[in-house]
Amino acid sequence: MSDVTVLATRGLVSGYEPDLPIVRGVDLAVRAGELLAVLGPNGAGKSTLVKTIAGLVPVHSGSVFLDGADITASPAHRKVRHGLAFVPQTENIFTTLSVHENLQVAANILPKDQRRSRIAALYAMFPDLGARPRHRAGQLSGGQRQMLAVARALVVEPSVLILDEPSAGLSPKIVAEVFARLRAISLGGVTTILVEQNVKAALAIADRAIILVEGRIAHEGEAETLAEDPILGELYLGARHSRHAGAA
Repeated sequence: MSDVTVLATRGLVSGYEPDLPIVRGVDLAVRAGELLAVLGPNGAGKSTLVKTIAGLVPVHSGSVFLDGADITASPAHRKVRHGLAFVPQTENIFTTLSVHENLQVAANILPKDQRRSRIAALYAMFPDLGARPRHRAGQLSGGQRQMLAVARALVVEPSVLILDEPSAGLSPKIVAEVFARLRAISLGGVTTILVEQNVKAALAIADRAIILVEGRIAHEGEAETLAEDPILGELYLGARHSRHAGAA
């Protein structure tokens, strides 16, 4: 992990209505290759924060920077071209298309001569997908669907990958598999931001975490330190004591 900041926000205020901010002045700096977990109670603004960074929620004030360039006003599709990929919690694949067709649609942003090799690289990265390219995406298991959503985001070789609650609806075993893959992607050099309600699982793979409360960063620190701090769990994450650190 580098000390170079890849993604940053300054005084970020955002929300769906101009007079009702949800994110309230967030200053954030994410380093190259870092895996950052965004935690907090329900309604804290976690998903709104990452959707704002991705260009899906209006910015009221403040700025978003990617590799030092101000991308605050860039629409979502241009942010993808700048190297920022976002995997939403729902509707993140085309269920009526095959695995291969899903990847082809995502690869249309690339020059024609790069599409086939990039999809081949993703099949190598995700062997489960490579084994069933003609399967309809809607017939995949929950974990396979999530991996397809991640693979679609990685088609453009982003420098930053943002995921909104990728463990939602998955069994603990599948969550472990998905999170192990996300950790491997981060270790491969992709800066990763992970919004999660599964606090225990997120802190197990993250380098660092922020705790968002009422649209503001209430606490931040190294993931390992936060995972061992029962007081933080009580104050911000709804945990009664350390053995419930996975609650959110």
